[in-house]
Amino acid sequence: MNKRIFISLFLLFAFLSLSAVSASDLNESQTLESNDVEITAAQDSNVLSSQNELNELSGAFLMIDNDADTENVYVGELVTWILTADNLGPHIAKNTKVYNQLPEGLQYLYHSSTKGVFDPQTGIWDIGDLKSEDGPVYLHITCKAITSGEKVNKAWITSDTKNLNIKDYEEEEMDVLDYENIYENHDNIKNEVPILKSAGNPVFLILMCLFLIFTNVVVRR
Repeated sequence: MNKRIFISLFLLFAFLSLSAVSASDLNESQTLESNDVEITAAQDSNVLSSQNELNELSGAFLMIDNDADTENVYVGELVTWILTADNLGPHIAKNTKVYNQLPEGLQYLYHSSTKGVFDPQTGIWDIGDLKSEDGPVYLHITCKAITSGEKVNKAWITSDTKNLNIKDYEEEEMDVLDYENIYENHDNIKNEVPILKSAGNPVFLILMCLFLIFTNVVVRR
């Protein structure tokens, strides 16, 4: 009888010991899993933070240049505006557009471009995606001067990609002269001509003097 009780107590003690070990292993396993979750969450947070920093630094360095093919023209003559867009990288400039505002007194005639589509009604040059390897792309807008005065053409560039260049706008000016200036200059020249004629031809006068001197010497001999 005592032997049976001893065996029963021994088995109960062994069962309780195994249960305690299993519980300890389970708690340790849960702790390790919790730590793994925290480490994974921290790693994901670091990756997300690095991605956000990369997005902040990424973009395209866009440049816009705006020039006229001449500094001045007369009313009725033509002038061509040359717009140049360029992406210096490092990334593609998505949905790139240039907005051009022609000054009053210049009549649009025609245009040509090396990339994209230009709408003269809105003044929008839709370039599309602009890569750094595309190099500079050009838009030429030819206009007729209708009125005289200083003309200022304005152009600025936009993109869905962040522009790393803080200068996204440029304007260029040129002068349209009136033909009255030509007529005034012509009248001034006409008024000066009689004065020149009254003075005579200096070379002719010198030759005449030499001829008279020579004749006078011959006669005296």
